[in-house]
Amino acid sequence: MTNKSAQSSSLDLWRRHGEHLLMVQPFMDAVIARGEGCFLIDADGRRILDMAAGQFCSILGYGHQGFADRIRRQLDALVHLGDQYISPEVLRAASRLAEIAPGDLNKVVFLSTGSEANECAMRMAKTVTGRSGMLGLTRGYYGISLATRNLSSISDHPDKFDFQPAPGNQHKLLTPACHHCPVGLEFPACNTACLDASLEMCGAHLENTAAVIIEPILSAGGMILPPRDYVRRLHETVQKAGALFIVDEAQTGFGRCGEWFDIQNYGIQPDILVVSKTAGNGYPAAGVVVSDKVADSLEQHCFTHLSSHQNDPLAAAIVHSVIDIVEEEDLIQNSRRVGQYFINTLNQLKDRHPLVAEIRGRGLMIGMELRENEASENLAFHLALLCERQGLHITFSYFEPVIRFIPPLIITQTEVDQAISILDDALTALENQSSRFADELPNNCRSGPFIRMMVNGASPAALLRKVWRTTPQQWARKVQNAVRR
Repeated sequence: MTNKSAQSSSLDLWRRHGEHLLMVQPFMDAVIARGEGCFLIDADGRRILDMAAGQFCSILGYGHQGFADRIRRQLDALVHLGDQYISPEVLRAASRLAEIAPGDLNKVVFLSTGSEANECAMRMAKTVTGRSGMLGLTRGYYGISLATRNLSSISDHPDKFDFQPAPGNQHKLLTPACHHCPVGLEFPACNTACLDASLEMCGAHLENTAAVIIEPILSAGGMILPPRDYVRRLHETVQKAGALFIVDEAQTGFGRCGEWFDIQNYGIQPDILVVSKTAGNGYPAAGVVVSDKVADSLEQHCFTHLSSHQNDPLAAAIVHSVIDIVEEEDLIQNSRRVGQYFINTLNQLKDRHPLVAEIRGRGLMIGMELRENEASENLAFHLALLCERQGLHITFSYFEPVIRFIPPLIITQTEVDQAISILDDALTALENQSSRFADELPNNCRSGPFIRMMVNGASPAALLRKVWRTTPQQWARKVQNAVRR
């Protein structure tokens, strides 16, 4: 596995213009010029199979002609409106989204990003309940705004000055990560003891809780699939406490997990459904969908939410187009069929590689957990770099080294086979120790030094792993009490 040639067009672009880019994250060497289906194509014409669908957004892949044609028509008609007017496309898109949403989730507002949409949903819950508290999960990820970031696991490290001041009355429940049980028990014999412990730790805070917000699959937190019993019991508890149940379907929505929305796999209707990422197929589009009951209460309270790109015609047209294309091309069925094939082939890969600990997932949202050891602090990152050299883009989660496979919904079994072949070679290289992490770092003038600083310092991911592994004794005591009862 060799590094990219120093004569490449991508590296030349980095040399000529890279100094003007503010480095807030590292980048691969490839400078992407265009996309085609499930492939990214760089300035040198190299094709990279994208198993992350961009930032988990491009569920229709790249260069989808039908999608482009629909958007082009809207571009010619109307892109943006102020808050005082509405367009036909916004009205039609709201009806279309309400049509596929579960239960009586019938009222829609279109926004731009997941962070904005989650903030809006949290404000709605506080207005409806007259309470100020929020509950999330210890491994959850809800956005990059002040409130959503502090409720997210990524803020759980000591040097979080840029996340301050933290909003008050935000608390977290232990994540039901059954493969690494936070309370040392086994499901289903545990009877969801982690929830009992969490609720006991919340104590009186529950009385001031406006809502709990969950992801049906916790992607950044380790590709965790909460047990159905846990989610249903949490939903019942929240209802009894007079709080609302918010589901963030940023990554799981629009067919990713074999249903329009993954919460349908749990048989639950939330009070508020948040969509983003997949809703826009790569364009910044989001939305909040609320039940009739919540909508009535918001209107009685004269709730207002105003932003520059709220209910934009272009964003609404894009969401509408995504829904239509997913339906027309039967992509929900494809996510079930190819997703199961992907899981099966990954399990075959697991049988050949001792480095692979577990495969878990639903539809086309799959995690491959690797076995850590003392010499593998950057194991997932190392594997991702090896795969990228061979034309496969993958990403990984926080906490344990878990590789995430979240490709466009148009992916084929042939493309899955291509990914498996590259993974097979990369895992072999790691197991044979024929590749050094430092040798695989990007060659561009900016990313290599940036990554070395991150790796040599205390990266947020490393700190998160340390926090997760050091379980406070009070949790253990609470669990023991809960189990005895």
